[in-house]
Amino acid sequence: MALPGFINQLLLLMDSGLILSDAFRNIAEEYKRLPERDRNYFTDSIIVIAKEAERTGMGPINGFYRFAMGLNIRELTKTANYLYENKNRGTELWDSLSELAADLWEERKRLCLVKIRRSELKMSFPLAVMLISLILMTSAPALMQIT
Repeated sequence: MALPGFINQLLLLMDSGLILSDAFRNIAEEYKRLPERDRNYFTDSIIVIAKEAERTGMGPINGFYRFAMGLNIRELTKTANYLYENKNRGTELWDSLSELAADLWEERKRLCLVKIRRSELKMSFPLAVMLISLILMTSAPALMQIT
């Protein structure tokens, strides 16, 4: 769920003139400053990837690629493959990455709509029970007077 926001942050930093690896490091630094309650698995993983990149001298994009391949999540793997293959492209990367971010936002919106529909379905049964009980409560006095 945090991947589209991460890509948008990468795009903003790259648009301001940073290269991809520096933008990744800046995002990891900002994630470090977040309070513990606002972090999630993805943000903690980005912090760990940046630390490992500093410690080993390997680029953060390579670490992100290894992280994504280990999780086997389709969207994350697609993003990591794209970043890994195009990490030296510069401005060409920005256009394609923005399209990828838009696709991820659409997928996230679609998943939210599915959850909304599912919750509507779950709530329809209690609503029907309440409706039936209201009908019985309002019609019971009238039926008692008839007899």
